[in-house]
Amino acid sequence: MSQSWTRSDNEVLATLQDVVATESINADLPGGERGEVGMVEYIGNFFEGAGIPYETDEVLPGRSNIIATLEGEDPDRVLLFECHMDTASVSVMTIPPFEPHIRDGLLYGRGACDTKAGGVAMMHAMKNLKEAGVKPPCTVKYAGAMDEEYIFRGALRLAATIKAEAAVISEPTELEVIRAHKGLARFRIIVKGVAAHSAKPYLGINAISKMARLIRAIEDEIAPTYASTSHPLTGSPTLNIGVISGGVQVNFVPDQCVIEIDRRVIPGETPEEAMVPFRERLERARAADPDLDVTLEEPFLMDGPMETPEDSRIVQVAVNACQSVLGKSSITGVPYGTDASKFAAVGIPAIVFGPGSIDQAHAAVEWVECEQVLKAVDIYQQIMTEF
Repeated sequence: MSQSWTRSDNEVLATLQDVVATESINADLPGGERGEVGMVEYIGNFFEGAGIPYETDEVLPGRSNIIATLEGEDPDRVLLFECHMDTASVSVMTIPPFEPHIRDGLLYGRGACDTKAGGVAMMHAMKNLKEAGVKPPCTVKYAGAMDEEYIFRGALRLAATIKAEAAVISEPTELEVIRAHKGLARFRIIVKGVAAHSAKPYLGINAISKMARLIRAIEDEIAPTYASTSHPLTGSPTLNIGVISGGVQVNFVPDQCVIEIDRRVIPGETPEEAMVPFRERLERARAADPDLDVTLEEPFLMDGPMETPEDSRIVQVAVNACQSVLGKSSITGVPYGTDASKFAAVGIPAIVFGPGSIDQAHAAVEWVECEQVLKAVDIYQQIMTEF
């Protein structure tokens, strides 16, 4: 472990420094090698030292979830606290990603806010209860999930195997209670053309030119319709054309062009419904242009939106805990997706809650406010004892 940073005297912040210094870039992302292995080892040692039993569940070869259990008064009731262990790539970072310096009340490094701070706060909340000999009213489980930054395979496994009455998912929400967020559909559109020499372009069919017209149609005809639909906590649906590729070299007529689209889905919609306007628009384009060879592939990632009723028990307990610790509380929604939707999909009411701001997640300079991390411990602990 790097010696260039000074370990905090505060036990919670020292633990956070340790896990930030533990590289856990998702193995499917640039720079990812060991994935979450180091995090599983550290978390296992933490709970072993606290006298809290845990188990691991291998989801992919060499990549596991870890689940710790603090037995409650009613073992048939389970409250789940879940946090993903993997991080985004460090390729864009302009600070050392694994040197968790603390300066001016901020702790720096990859994963500091997204979302190791929340996970550490959950772990220490459980440890505090164990050390105090407090048995919560229901069994509390902590789950460190793998693969959130790619395609959610850790959370999907947890949702399929853990029976819980409610779930608290850690993400950087600035200590606001999130009860709704968007889902998504990500998919490719492929146009095939006919290659030819650029000196005689009329002998070929330019796939890029045809794709350009489709992009204009999507942005001019489909995207504007989203403004008429809105959710009070998450806003309107959105789309983003985030990837385009095509052609081989400048003096070839390109025979293929591919785009990738990210369509964000609000509560009340489904990812499947969101695909319909694209299919219909491409059918019209084919009918108008006999030379257009276009394919809309099935989405390579779909995730439903999440909405938990405001009067649900987990929302109200979290609000009360925030009011007690912070003197204020806020219930809102966010435009991004989280592991929470996987639990909501199987009937487990979920909220998203944690220290830090999403604005620092994946950033070139990632940090979290130390004070928020410490407050999160108290809030998680109160949720555990009051649910």
